Amino acid sequence: MFRSFQTHRLAAMLALVGMVALPATAQFYSGSQQEYGKNRVQYQDFLWQQYRFKGMEVFFYKEGRDLARYVAQAAIVHQKELEKRFDFVLDERLQFIVYNSLTDFRQSNIGISGVDGQQNIGGLTRIVGTKIFVYYEGDHVLLDQQIRSGIAHVIVDQMMFGGNWRDMLKSSTFMSLPDWYTDGIISYHSRSWDAELNNRIRDGVMSGRYDKFNRIQGEESKYAGHMIWKYVADVYGQGVIPNILYMTRVSRNPESGFLFVLGVSLKTLTQECLAYYKGRFAEEDRFRKEITLEELPIRTKRSRAYSQFKQSPNGRYLAWVSNELGQYKVWVYEIATKKVKRIVKGEKKLERIVDRSFPVLAWHPNSQVLSYALERKGELFLRSYTLENGRTEERPVFLLEKILDMSYSRDGRNMVFSAVRDGRTDLYYYYLIGNRQEQLTDDQFDDLDPRFVDDGRRIIFSSDRQDDTLRANADVALVNGQKDIYLFDLETRSNLLTRLSATPEIDERQPTQYDSTSYTYLSDADGIQDRFIVRYDSTISHIDTVIHYRYFTVEKRLTELRRSLLEQDVNAGRGRYTQLQYRDGRYHFYAGRIGDDRSAEGGAIAPGDPDERVTAPTSLTDDMSPVVKVPPRDPRPTGEGAIDVRNYVFSDEPGQATTPQGRHGGQQGPDQVQATPQDSAATKPFAYPDQRNYNVNFAIDGVVTQLDNSFSNQFYQPFIGPGSLNPGLSGLTRMGISDLFEDHRIVGGFRLALDLNNNDYLIAYENLKRRLDKRFSFQRQAYQNITDFGVEKVSTHNVRYQVSWPFSELASIRASVMYRNDRRVIQAIDPLSLREPNTYDHMAGAKLEYIYDSSLPRGLNLWTGWKLKFFAEYYQQPENRSDMQVVGMDLRHSLKIHREMIWVARLAGSSSFGSRKVAYFLGGVDNWLFAKVDNSIPIDFTQNYFYQSMAVPMRGFFYNARNGSSFGVFNTEVRVPIFRYLINKPIRSDLIHNFQVVGFGDVGSAWTGTQPYSEDNSFNRVIIRRNPLTITLDSKREPVVAAYGFGLRTRLLGYFVRADWAWGIDDGVIQPRVFHFSLSLDI
Repeated sequence: MFRSFQTHRLAAMLALVGMVALPATAQFYSGSQQEYGKNRVQYQDFLWQQYRFKGMEVFFYKEGRDLARYVAQAAIVHQKELEKRFDFVLDERLQFIVYNSLTDFRQSNIGISGVDGQQNIGGLTRIVGTKIFVYYEGDHVLLDQQIRSGIAHVIVDQMMFGGNWRDMLKSSTFMSLPDWYTDGIISYHSRSWDAELNNRIRDGVMSGRYDKFNRIQGEESKYAGHMIWKYVADVYGQGVIPNILYMTRVSRNPESGFLFVLGVSLKTLTQECLAYYKGRFAEEDRFRKEITLEELPIRTKRSRAYSQFKQSPNGRYLAWVSNELGQYKVWVYEIATKKVKRIVKGEKKLERIVDRSFPVLAWHPNSQVLSYALERKGELFLRSYTLENGRTEERPVFLLEKILDMSYSRDGRNMVFSAVRDGRTDLYYYYLIGNRQEQLTDDQFDDLDPRFVDDGRRIIFSSDRQDDTLRANADVALVNGQKDIYLFDLETRSNLLTRLSATPEIDERQPTQYDSTSYTYLSDADGIQDRFIVRYDSTISHIDTVIHYRYFTVEKRLTELRRSLLEQDVNAGRGRYTQLQYRDGRYHFYAGRIGDDRSAEGGAIAPGDPDERVTAPTSLTDDMSPVVKVPPRDPRPTGEGAIDVRNYVFSDEPGQATTPQGRHGGQQGPDQVQATPQDSAATKPFAYPDQRNYNVNFAIDGVVTQLDNSFSNQFYQPFIGPGSLNPGLSGLTRMGISDLFEDHRIVGGFRLALDLNNNDYLIAYENLKRRLDKRFSFQRQAYQNITDFGVEKVSTHNVRYQVSWPFSELASIRASVMYRNDRRVIQAIDPLSLREPNTYDHMAGAKLEYIYDSSLPRGLNLWTGWKLKFFAEYYQQPENRSDMQVVGMDLRHSLKIHREMIWVARLAGSSSFGSRKVAYFLGGVDNWLFAKVDNSIPIDFTQNYFYQSMAVPMRGFFYNARNGSSFGVFNTEVRVPIFRYLINKPIRSDLIHNFQVVGFGDVGSAWTGTQPYSEDNSFNRVIIRRNPLTITLDSKREPVVAAYGFGLRTRLLGYFVRADWAWGIDDGVIQPRVFHFSLSLDI
């Protein structure tokens, strides 16, 4: 009784699924293999131009010329250095694609999947070539890192996989490298041991997170990999790294590369590396302190990054931004009540490059308005949120591309921006009344972190400029990317700045007012970002007719912490400040008082203080009167023939490696080889070729050569019976070409079965240049089947045109029109079959689909999130007006249970109507090798079936466990990558790394009529014909079947292999075990 009640409830649900009449994509043409995918949304056109150099091409668009010129200069320097470090010379021309911002890059089609939609991953090779995309984030230090990272990536790819698609095809089939290996070596060669990297690795090592090396994922794997490669270079020498890469390629095993070259296993290497850094960091921490400020009771999540921690001027409120996989939220915290309120949420959680540069926050002086700048569809907006009534006002900000930081003036009428325009980061004075801005600086240097100081008379900021003079329209050149602190006189708008620091090897950021006589900033003077204060002072130089002054700065350290301070925000008027720190894998918020600083450090800056640093005179302005500027000393000769007594090199000595005049963002540490001055393109005028317009040309970007057992269907198969649901083991060859920006793609290929009877050919073209994507495809397929009339050969020709409109990156609607021609030929094996005429059939129609995909990859065959499709189709035979309608849906959800353990559920179904119908055969799995058919279940030929499809997975059964014009299935699985889950050390084997144990359950049915239990379902009737009587009986059999079992999954020789052992439940009886062996990813 209970079983019957539960079964009927489930049947009603499945019937509802089968009868849903809503639109979706990728119908059940090939079983459960569906075409999902996210979208790139274009809202502007790019007119691409290029510089073509001897060894590279640089592509750019409007207002990006200066960025392109910088990339060209920097790439020449970095390429020479990296080729020397890797002991590998690139023969092919590098192609740099320069975007003005990450927002612009997100509109591109680079990196998205094409027309393949492959579920069988075997033999799939992505050809990357020498294409490198970079985007400007407002800081040339970060741009340099991207340039170096891109070049390093190309070199590593060519060293490991070969320089052409044939070599890549062979290497990628048999070799899979872990993320920490590739990401780590690229990170090691693209940046040095800077304060941010030091802080993240220090925290990972000292907190014990890196002890469980195999469980490190995402960005942490990159940091851990960087640590290992640096340890190898420091202990064994930089020269062993190319040898390790070479031996890895030869042996096709990353552990063998370390073992053959270093003589130690990967396990031993990681243990020694961790022991080394634990000892080093512990020794350094002996002389440092933990932060002693009060930690605010703000709950944080490990999965989120936090920034823009700002306090209101009255000290009552705090605000910050959180970001999780690109989705940002702005929060406001009331200190008295300890209440947290989210005031805005934007963007979607996606597996993509995260843009953490916005929103940018600033409190209005009245403490009742929080302003934040954000970007939307390539445009810049300034919003103001009022705490009292919760209202938000928005205004566009014109002529600027990005705001990196901003601050209010004391009267709240104006703001100062650090903003990007035309590839340059400058200061802008923004007038709230009038919505306009005045440009204060105009050069190639990056001017960041502006704040009003000295009662609004000056602006303090950090910059990588080399002197204290503002110059406009300077040529693009490579300079040192380390930041110093400057003051801009807002009253005089003088081109002469006041320089508060001059430390070419130290990065100083986030300056602000500390008290009436001092300023504070963050400095990475010894590899960890700490707080410093600086006072600008003067002394009498000499007296003649007037008093002459000598100006200097006095600098003092305020903190010496074990972890870097990421941010500080100082309210000098109230004597309070806030700090943000990353420790033990989480972000921590702190608040303190300036008075406590003075108590802890012994008061204000005093002469003779051991932490005090005095900076020599510079050309500085001040409002002291009277003032006579002291003439500077004559510099040493620097012209031709001049001798540098500090760096003298004899003529027969090799040139000493020195830092090039390149913006390495301070990223060139002692562990990195520098280009010599005579090799640097920055030492002489850089010659640019003529600008050219970009012309579309194609190159190979993907190759598939695999064994397979499924059709590449663009439509339903002709109805020839369940025995022909698979073509038999066949070879698939497919090649894709695309243009440089992947706006245009062409894919062609063929499939040939081993018995030579089933084959298909496909060619498809995609145009993704604009928001409305277009696709045209042609496919020819041939099937062979044995019928009552003999051997039948069916040939189909299918032409399809599709357009797709994305609503967002997650949702889209697709519409397509299709024409299909079928020809059926009875092969002549006797005189009777010879006389059988050929038959032809035509179909034309359209379909409408809705797709939503918020899934996030967690590993091979592992993902979390939602996938949803609805679809509706209508087709008609032009000659006799017979028609067919199909509706259906496929809903999938995956959830992380614990670490890598994933639970997946799927609810899917479809139903066909009209004078022509689709026969759905329930049972088995897709891409099933050695498939079997259950011939005991009769097919109701009165349904006028013209086409057929699989209703899978329904494990524990053969094909045709049930059949009908409608079907519904519910699948649930738990996937456990068992070795990754249990083992902490690095896993050297790709087979073991991707090995999964799966437990599953399936429930489903296929039926004719309205629902599985209806009287018009042919399965529920037994018809006995005895002339002249026809007797119809109730079969009394359960139309719904179920199954349970377990399976194993792994990647073997590049293929994802599935082995399932399942027990079916038919009519309440557990069936004998069925084994399914298949080559495909799961649902």
